[in-house]
Amino acid sequence: MNTSHKKEKQLLQLSIYGALLLAVIAIIWGFLISSQMVVFDGLYSLISVKLSFLSLLSANFIRKRDSKRFPFGKQMVEPIVLLVKYTAILLLCITAIISSGMTLFSGGAEVNFGYAMLYALLSTVLCFGVYMHLKKESSQLGFVQAEANQWKMDMYLSAAVLLGFIVALLVSSTSYAHFTPYIDPLMVIIVAGAFLKVPITEMVKACREILEMAPEESIQANYEQLFNTIKQEEKIEKMYVRLAKVGGTLFVEVDFILNEHSLIQTVDQQDDIREKIKRATDHLPYQKWLTISFTKDEKWAV
Repeated sequence: MNTSHKKEKQLLQLSIYGALLLAVIAIIWGFLISSQMVVFDGLYSLISVKLSFLSLLSANFIRKRDSKRFPFGKQMVEPIVLLVKYTAILLLCITAIISSGMTLFSGGAEVNFGYAMLYALLSTVLCFGVYMHLKKESSQLGFVQAEANQWKMDMYLSAAVLLGFIVALLVSSTSYAHFTPYIDPLMVIIVAGAFLKVPITEMVKACREILEMAPEESIQANYEQLFNTIKQEEKIEKMYVRLAKVGGTLFVEVDFILNEHSLIQTVDQQDDIREKIKRATDHLPYQKWLTISFTKDEKWAV
């Protein structure tokens, strides 16, 4: 196991243990103080545990080479797992909104806001610590980036809960105390509703990778600039460039159309161009799968 794979496994394990600890504390704490908000936080963490474990299994599966059964690699597993992960989070948010809406219209719920504040403070600190650590170490590790996103969402959730419970505690000592039973379910609706953006955005990204659509403009620009330079220097008539990012792998396919004026005429010269492209892209992010072809007949490139 190389260094990056070992690091990915360790970070995923950290996320699993941290989420499991937070989930157990939140669910028990939430039921004891009758807070839907805290229970929602715990259920989110519990789903995170299961999905983090799925990410860990998937990462191990992807790293095991099996070129006979998977000649093009197993990178497609990553966006599929991420799609499942964010779909589960989306369903949790929608369910929480519906449940809290029913509680809101049935008269709200009495909550011990003092104990709720204590939980929210502990949760915010824990989530912030894990998120910052994963964010610092998650470069080019798709599964770890997804875990960092989950911890960021949980951190925002806990911070919002803390703020909401502080407001509720202050309101409970005023003439508006009769509104406090509505604060807990209302917070769930607001926070879960705000969370909808993250899973939807990430699901769209995962679907783009599953469909092997073109990557971000910034990635395309780097390669197109390089290939255009080679095209001009080597007097290449035409070229076709295809890029697709799947998981942590960037598939790069370029077909150069040569003519009698092109400077590339031998196989050795073609290999020199391949080596030039490899060296020029080594520093760019993601593992590259390079396919570089040369032909004088355009029909083989389209």
